[in-house]
Amino acid sequence: MSIVNVLSIEVRPDKFRKYEGLCHELAEHAKERHDPMHWTAHQTRIGPSNAMHFVLAAEDFSALSALGTPEEMFGRVLGEKRAHEWIEKVDDCVVIRQQEISVDRPDLSYPPDDLTRTAPLAVVTLARARPGQQDACEELIRKVAEAIPKVDDAARIISYQTILGDLSQYWTIRPLQSLAELDRQLPPAELLNRAFGPAEGGLIFRSGLEAMAAVERRVVAYRRELSNPPEGA
Repeated sequence: MSIVNVLSIEVRPDKFRKYEGLCHELAEHAKERHDPMHWTAHQTRIGPSNAMHFVLAAEDFSALSALGTPEEMFGRVLGEKRAHEWIEKVDDCVVIRQQEISVDRPDLSYPPDDLTRTAPLAVVTLARARPGQQDACEELIRKVAEAIPKVDDAARIISYQTILGDLSQYWTIRPLQSLAELDRQLPPAELLNRAFGPAEGGLIFRSGLEAMAAVERRVVAYRRELSNPPEGA
């Protein structure tokens, strides 16, 4: 099991440039000091808000705990006095924070060959299962993953399930080098129809959607300059 800690930040629109500058300062200091806490930063480009998402991956909770808290990292890389000032400035830019921890679900995935490199863009699909309908929700995600190689589709998906946060939530990532790649990827309903036939594919898609209380897709962009990525990412 590997876990992913995602901190999502809604930034005040009039403070976004200031917030970017503060994140860049932190990332540069973390890189200079070779801090062991590595993260990737992502900005919503197409979706419900212009949010920032900071993603930290670890093998397990013990590995995550060994890195310390973000506040401890701020002190390590900025120094205690500057860290206090930095936090106050960041708080002035933030509307709301939301943190969740998820586990990877390789059984619901068809990942790219190289999982170490972060793509410039990604389509992120968030799905929330209805009470008692998690199996049907998972079946739709699983069948989409199975369908990709059956029809030689260009898409790749990596799936996760939230374990701290909204326990009914699943999310998938489709890495993209550019938005143009979506022209070569079938929409889920058509993908299922081609892979399993219109009758079975249509049933899988309808049953899966009925099992979801909500589902949305967004496009996020990797902000490498605001990240302290692990080597090769």
